[in-house]
Amino acid sequence: MPLVNISFRLLTSSTRGYLRLVALVTVMMASLALVGAAAASEQQVLVISTTKPLGPAVGSFTTSGAFSDSGNLLTEKRLVSALPSPFGVVTHLVLRFDGQSGTFTIQTEIIETVTDDPNIFANKGTWVIVDGTGVYSTLHGTGDVTGTVNDTTGLIIRVFTGLVHFN
Repeated sequence: MPLVNISFRLLTSSTRGYLRLVALVTVMMASLALVGAAAASEQQVLVISTTKPLGPAVGSFTTSGAFSDSGNLLTEKRLVSALPSPFGVVTHLVLRFDGQSGTFTIQTEIIETVTDDPNIFANKGTWVIVDGTGVYSTLHGTGDVTGTVNDTTGLIIRVFTGLVHFN
């Protein structure tokens, strides 16, 4: 008879039960860790559509793809650089999306260029998620942004498209 079996039989029944429970919990935790690791590595496409009035005003957003949500868009920080410039400006933004399932914050750098219409600036840039709360507390991702700033309509319309995942 192997030494391990002899040692196990010499333990009290309550100690053997405890060791079996510890072994079971260890196996379950290892299985859950593998499931969590697989979910964390799974990236999905996220599309965020935004509309915001010009100036320091609250905008709105909707998401599709990786998750669906909608709510208010708030500009937490805005810094404009590359002035004066013949092509337009570079706008650095920190945007907070207050949804029904929590909030997430992105940092973005957008190049705003003049178009044939002097009242419309074309937007193109990149973004990265920097923070989240609620369901979005473990959200990570990055992507591209396109859109327009229209002085005639008084609206900023942008679409953020990228890959996201939850840790």
